[in-house]
Amino acid sequence: MRKSGYVYLFIIMLIVIGIPGIIVNFGKHAAEIPQNQTAPRQEGRNSSREPGTVALYVNASKKIERIPLEEYIKGVIAAEMPASFEMEALKAQAVAARTYVYKRLLGMGGSGCSLHPGADVCDDPTHCQAWINKTQMLKKWGIFSYYHYYSKINQAVMGTKGLVIFYNNEPIDPVFFSTSNGKTENSEDVWENYVPYLRSVISPGEESSQKFISTKQIPVDEVVRLISQKWPDITVNTLNPESQWKVLERSAGGRIKTMQIGQKVIKGSEFRMLFGLNSADISWERVGKNIKFTCKGYGHGVGMSQYGANAMAKKGSSFEEILKHYYTGVEIRQAKIF
Repeated sequence: MRKSGYVYLFIIMLIVIGIPGIIVNFGKHAAEIPQNQTAPRQEGRNSSREPGTVALYVNASKKIERIPLEEYIKGVIAAEMPASFEMEALKAQAVAARTYVYKRLLGMGGSGCSLHPGADVCDDPTHCQAWINKTQMLKKWGIFSYYHYYSKINQAVMGTKGLVIFYNNEPIDPVFFSTSNGKTENSEDVWENYVPYLRSVISPGEESSQKFISTKQIPVDEVVRLISQKWPDITVNTLNPESQWKVLERSAGGRIKTMQIGQKVIKGSEFRMLFGLNSADISWERVGKNIKFTCKGYGHGVGMSQYGANAMAKKGSSFEEILKHYYTGVEIRQAKIF
């Protein structure tokens, strides 16, 4: 019995420790190109990639890694969307992520990553799309959730393999964000450029997000300092700066489009960024020596709301229905990747 106990313990340790290590090592990418090194050019191919791969610039290693396309998509979903979400929401995210990189594939005549020559995309979410490898997934989810979550993401990716979103036969820019305030935004209300498939739509069910309502209190003297530093030409009321604020126009999505601070008219998005607020759907009130900001939603508000997508999936919507709801007038079809 003592011997069999040792054997049993060894088997458990192998399952818990050994197998994840094998999976993680299997997921590592052998082909890497240092950012400043030129790879041998192949006729008809971009020098930064091999057939069937994405040339991804990884900021941590400062290298371009060649990753199989669908494996790259799995890493994006793991980084960008909670793996606990409904399957159809994960599928919608998979198609959006694939569309994003498809539009930028250098080998398909795409724009590539403007910050890193030779790369299709980078893993900086403020510039391209977030991405994590299997080691990072294991750390993020823990050993007991890793297999379940990775299996879900794998199913979402392979269940939508090759699908891309098009508008007028051109791949779209499938922008997305975390949580809406109940409506998404028209593109021109946030970024000035009119995009026909990025229209304001109703997005119910967002209340399940922990970031649906957020508050932040900032000391008055800090508010004054930030405004004076950003706009030196504004004469600021140092005791009651909020008395000089006035909302001039709200967008179709209910966020502040333009507002007035003293004698200056600014964008709501500028005000949001200045104070590090979660969205441009902002209200404020004085609380002692602080100004309390209350926001609805999280993110820029344009395109697909992730929590909205999950709410739609919970009510039975398919990933196609989710994508066509958030991206107006699009079609979803198989694309010839290479």
